[in-house]
Amino acid sequence: MGLNFRNSTNAAIFVVFAYPDFSCSPVNYSKTGWYRVNPGQTVQLWSGYAGGNTFFYYAEDDFGREWRGSYFTQVPENAFNWCWDTGCTTCRSVGLRRIAVSPFVFDYTINFVTSSSQRKPASSTLRMTLPSKATQEKPILRRVPAKPKRLKQGKILLQKRIAHKKRTK
Repeated sequence: MGLNFRNSTNAAIFVVFAYPDFSCSPVNYSKTGWYRVNPGQTVQLWSGYAGGNTFFYYAEDDFGREWRGSYFTQVPENAFNWCWDTGCTTCRSVGLRRIAVSPFVFDYTINFVTSSSQRKPASSTLRMTLPSKATQEKPILRRVPAKPKRLKQGKILLQKRIAHKKRTK
């Protein structure tokens, strides 16, 4: 049981994700990263029941592809596990995508792909996700995750984190 990230691309992907954490306030989420997912590899980052939870994720590769969303937070280059609102002077702001997992799902996998031809029909336990379109826009509003429901919690798997410095073009 858990939340998994699968890399179906031709390059290593570096992942940040956020999970419910009621010890953080005022936003009840923690963010953690960086996790390296090699091509063809599936990595479990949340152990335990994934169903009914809302997670957030951001990913990038060394070719400049990003899988991002509209929930912005600051992340450092080093491995980290911080509350959502924690930042630093050397951090950069990234937008995370929201994923709400159905309450009846034990395992959930986010599969990173690079083209729509790799996409398969929707499933309640698998999300195929394409890279975001290139943009230089900054967020107009600051979106923060809504307060999560208190469900039976899984646990974060911290031992796989690495340092990651984004390549500049």
